[in-house]
Amino acid sequence: MMLGSKIPALTVSLSSPGQLDMMVAGAGTGGTITGLARKLKEKCPKCKVIAVDPEGSILAEPEQLNQTDKTGYEVEGIGYDFIPTVLDRSVVDEWYKSNDEESFLMARALIREEGLLCGGSSGSAMSAALKAAQHLEEGQRCVVILPDSVRNYMTKFLSDKWMTQKQFLKVDDLEGSKPWWWNVKVSSLSLSAPLTVLPTVNCNQTIQLLREKGFDQVPIVSESGLVLGMVTLGNMLSSVLAGKVKPSDPVTKVIYKQFTQ
Repeated sequence: MMLGSKIPALTVSLSSPGQLDMMVAGAGTGGTITGLARKLKEKCPKCKVIAVDPEGSILAEPEQLNQTDKTGYEVEGIGYDFIPTVLDRSVVDEWYKSNDEESFLMARALIREEGLLCGGSSGSAMSAALKAAQHLEEGQRCVVILPDSVRNYMTKFLSDKWMTQKQFLKVDDLEGSKPWWWNVKVSSLSLSAPLTVLPTVNCNQTIQLLREKGFDQVPIVSESGLVLGMVTLGNMLSSVLAGKVKPSDPVTKVIYKQFTQ
């Protein structure tokens, strides 16, 4: 893993020409932060390496940082209850401890406000980075490593229910942050009627309608409101060009019926 980390380290240093002043990353098995730190210090000797360790883990130094009543943590991918042999703590200039609440709230903020679909340990790194960056001077540069995606956490910190059950969120806080439409029924909204086509309309008329509206497909609905299927612009055009149907034929000749209900 340390060898593999040379590539992102080079990418980080090359994308920030000149002096890189700080790099913040979470510590787990240690391969990523050890490899990144070693290579970065070759390119930017004065770069300060900040490692992030969750409360309940014992990776941080000095040992006093690890003193806590917590015996576990919910954030995944960082922290350990032993020192992995891959982790070289000598390349870390300073350790920051993170907690679950700030990690998950920061991850949710990154998703909501920045569009970064990251996981909980990314929230740990960013929350620590905001604290560490307060010691930087104007114009100095800080890189934060966001190592995980949100894919495995759909039912965890992305879930309001999970967050409230774990007491990372309060129900009152959720009520104030909900958009106006979150508990409104679709039937109560003033929505325009969807575009539909009667089965008696011919292919030529349907093609012109789709082109005019900028759609590539449309449901075929009977006068009684029954969904008969759907047609696509591409299929109608290819069928007409191939001579399978005439432009004057009803759209029912090119209908996809697997969409009926």
